[in-house]
Amino acid sequence: MGYSKYKKIKKVAEKFNLDAQNTVLFQDIAPCLPSAWLADTLKKASIMPLTNEKTKSERIISPILLEIAEFYASGFTLFSGEELEVNAEQDLAGECDFFFIPYPNKPYLVSPIITLVEAKNEDMEAGKAQCAAQMYGAYLNNEAEGRQVPFIYGCTTDSIEWQFMRFENGIFYIDKKTYTHLPEILGVWHHILNLYLN
Repeated sequence: MGYSKYKKIKKVAEKFNLDAQNTVLFQDIAPCLPSAWLADTLKKASIMPLTNEKTKSERIISPILLEIAEFYASGFTLFSGEELEVNAEQDLAGECDFFFIPYPNKPYLVSPIITLVEAKNEDMEAGKAQCAAQMYGAYLNNEAEGRQVPFIYGCTTDSIEWQFMRFENGIFYIDKKTYTHLPEILGVWHHILNLYLN
């Protein structure tokens, strides 16, 4: 089953001898207005029914991430639907919805993976667990490749609610705040990617 096996973040933490804490991840995030393209794209998406993960991923989540990816195209590459095979026996294998790496214009995946996004239709708790497993998988993958980063960010979204996490020193820090306002969501993504530029 891979990453999709995990339904509770507690199970991920216990299985791999990790920890999890609720916290405030971001202070004073500056909102960022969407471009005319993104606003128009999301407006068009609202015309059609958003009934499953695939449609939400394609019509809402992907355009938001593409807006960020375009802004940071000189420093990052956004991937979608790539396999992250770390350890199938430990259920650390499978497809990841989206992730960024800190290299521009890469045609294929290389380490380090710095952020992951798990798109869910309704079950945000399962989404957080699967995202946490992917974050830990990315950590192990980065370590094996000799390209560690000090922290990895993850996010679970149903296209309306966006909840962020940070994995650092064996701990999943889960943001207490759930973001629903698009300028704030964009602002968080700008904040996260800027951390890797500094």
